[in-house]
Amino acid sequence: MKKTIIIGLSLFLLQGIVLAQSGLALPADLEGEIPWDLKTLSQAPDFEWLNQSDSVWSLTYTGEEYEGKITKVFAYYASPATFGAENVGSGDFPGIVLVHGGGGTAFQIWVKEWAIRGYAAIAMDLGGDQPLPSEQQDNPWGSKRTRMEAGGPNQDDVHKFYRLSEGFNEQWQYHSVSNIIRAHSLIRSFDEVNPEQTAITGISWGGYLTNLVAGVDQRFVAAVPVYGCGFLQEGSAWDKQFDSLGVTKTNRWVKLWNPSSYVGNASADMLFVNGTNDFAYFVENWQKTANLAKNAQFTLIPEMKHSHLHGAAPEEIYHFISTKLENKSEFISSIKLKEKGDQAKYSISHASKEVYLAYTGDKKRSPDREWKLIPLDKAKGTVSIPSDAKLWYIYWVDDSGNRRSSEVKGWE
Repeated sequence: MKKTIIIGLSLFLLQGIVLAQSGLALPADLEGEIPWDLKTLSQAPDFEWLNQSDSVWSLTYTGEEYEGKITKVFAYYASPATFGAENVGSGDFPGIVLVHGGGGTAFQIWVKEWAIRGYAAIAMDLGGDQPLPSEQQDNPWGSKRTRMEAGGPNQDDVHKFYRLSEGFNEQWQYHSVSNIIRAHSLIRSFDEVNPEQTAITGISWGGYLTNLVAGVDQRFVAAVPVYGCGFLQEGSAWDKQFDSLGVTKTNRWVKLWNPSSYVGNASADMLFVNGTNDFAYFVENWQKTANLAKNAQFTLIPEMKHSHLHGAAPEEIYHFISTKLENKSEFISSIKLKEKGDQAKYSISHASKEVYLAYTGDKKRSPDREWKLIPLDKAKGTVSIPSDAKLWYIYWVDDSGNRRSSEVKGWE
């Protein structure tokens, strides 16, 4: 017994040393499972500027090894300085890491939007590609890209699901988490960036990755995963992939790559954003994931559409991050909720007159449910939950215009 206690204490202390030295730490259950070099990841990688002639700059930086070679990762970078701000001092700008979703790439428009807001922003490609120039894209959020000679694994199902029996260097998540953390370490090294004021947000698969990264990289102050969540094996757009994996490999995937294995280790304040009828990331699994985070708030938007454009659009993302990084007051609303039978007592701080009970009585698959909104007269009171409600939550707009939600309730 004493030997077991000593070993456990030693592992705990070792994890603490790694965190203290690098700001990175694996969740306890994954210690020794995934061979990331946390000390290396905490340091700025080698990089090379490709273009610094425009307001949005481009670069490549060093990634992990893949197919016997060291990879290169393409990224866009922008800040108020690249847009011409003068007299820039050390640590003037907070930093933001932007993580694209499936089929996406590094988006020039995304870093531009955040730079205009006063941030130093970096967005990398996570599929071993380089985006085509903006004039060759169909729209500002276009994802046309070309393969890099030293690119890492493709962002396809093969590398996301079916390389479990091969080395970690063959698996997309291993590279993606590493490359996101490397991008974070890189911008933290830039003189104009305040390394103590950094955040991350990602869309769809990028939201999924945001949950993983937040559970490893403790240097982020705030994290906003949009759509992406864990418990995918319990119902998602990837049911067929898990069916084909079988029970044993699915369990292995869940342990290694499900956000449920990571998000509880996150130290950042987190805002979870999704839509009630998202086709990929079902609301029940989204809420279960969010409930694992230590510091979570929720924005569940009725019928929010799913795309990079729609995933980057909610102002709540910027308001939440700026509140945490810049001590602004745009995101101060909160709710107290207590259930008793079919009654729910609620009290919302800083809520406008827009307060609703949102619920669905449908037994259909999550994306196909019909949700109803019942207006509530006040930001404080007691509401009766309809007898046919399968899922329900309180939805409101706060004084600053942020759409907010309570925890989703109702399922067994």
